[in-house]
Amino acid sequence: MLAVSEAPREQGDGDGGANPGVMVVPGVRVGVRLGEGTLAEVFRGTQRSLSRSVAVKVLKPSITPSSQLGKRFLREANLLSKISHQNVPHVYDAGECDSRPFIVMELIEGPSLRKVMDAQGALAVDTAVAIAHEIASALAHVHALGFVHRDVKPANILLSRRGDVKLTDFGIARDTNEPHDGLGVVGTPSYMSPEQVLGDRVDFRSDLFSLGILLYEMLTARRPFEEEAGRTVMQKIRLDRYPAPSSLRPGVSTVIERILARCLEKNPTHRYESADSVARDLGDYLASRGAPSTRALVLERLLALKEVTHAEVRAALGPSGVKDPSGASANQPLVRAQRALWLGQTASAAALVGLIAYTELTRERTGDAGRTATGPRPPGTADTGRLRVVARPWANVSIDGVAVDTAPTNESYRLLPGLHYVRFVHPSFGTVDRVVRVERGATVWLEVSLGANSGANPEGAPR
Repeated sequence: MLAVSEAPREQGDGDGGANPGVMVVPGVRVGVRLGEGTLAEVFRGTQRSLSRSVAVKVLKPSITPSSQLGKRFLREANLLSKISHQNVPHVYDAGECDSRPFIVMELIEGPSLRKVMDAQGALAVDTAVAIAHEIASALAHVHALGFVHRDVKPANILLSRRGDVKLTDFGIARDTNEPHDGLGVVGTPSYMSPEQVLGDRVDFRSDLFSLGILLYEMLTARRPFEEEAGRTVMQKIRLDRYPAPSSLRPGVSTVIERILARCLEKNPTHRYESADSVARDLGDYLASRGAPSTRALVLERLLALKEVTHAEVRAALGPSGVKDPSGASANQPLVRAQRALWLGQTASAAALVGLIAYTELTRERTGDAGRTATGPRPPGTADTGRLRVVARPWANVSIDGVAVDTAPTNESYRLLPGLHYVRFVHPSFGTVDRVVRVERGATVWLEVSLGANSGANPEGAPR
């Protein structure tokens, strides 16, 4: 069995080690147990080659690898190895040792969304929408690969100590190319879609229904369909209407209610056409409010719950921190909507373009709307577009709150498709803020003139 003592044991790399009976995971020193589920135990480990902390997920010894459940575990490893998305844990290795299948994956240190909601109740509206946006983005990627998660719920969403949002537990995910997986009705009843409840064939739209339940619960601290005397939650999911979220929480706007209504349609053909469409509408809402980045919003909640320290917030967000619930700042100016977070040093675009900085920006929004996609991306990132900027006479430029260069410049910046917020600052002629949409594979030019006769182009024109 795996070592589970508080002091991690040193183990050999495939040579049997000095501890008879202890399972050896090649290349990994296995330490304390972090938790367990129906199929597997999860341990903290250290990947020797990179001195990197990892999570080691191991099939329980009571489950035979050749059984139906054992095959699901192996299939999860195969599925996760195909997913490369910032909101899904990465898989580093998988295999079998001493007849125990294992998966070595990214270690996500931080609480589950379930734990945060149990401690706090309803989340701030912008925080709830931002988390739902990240999950919708993850689902869009997973669906594009041909998989349906089938178990989107707060317990399967982790909020890392760096402010990341991660969708986990693909143990019952379904390959839509498979005619039948033999598992019947699977999922968590309170988060199932009507077609899941009935045991019908499900597709990606089932996950959108579950996402709607998740967002509703984050906003109101209750699920839209809850069991009551004489009526099960499955019956209510299939047949009943849900209370309008604004009736439980007046701060929920009609925009969010419309998004929820489309996700929670009983008939899947009436729901959103894709998770990407959900993400786009949620991103539009956040952009319209000038909301802080998801990372800042998540860290603010974790700090309030004492799940992170001020030092961790500073490390994640740079020189600026998140507002302390007591009213004190985390050593630097407060993170709040409508306030800039600037990096406190001068650096070249080449040094900063590789950073994904989650910040917020005071901005004037004009024109187009679309999915929010924060931060300059590293060179070579797939599925990006490019932005080039020109400023007259000249200006310091930041993109999504990250200082990148002084324009005019010959540099172009790789960005995720969607909306980005660009700020031009001149010490004598003031500040110009613009919103620009970047399309995949296209180069967008943004030109502004600062001063009394400022005549900035409000949106970049693809060339």
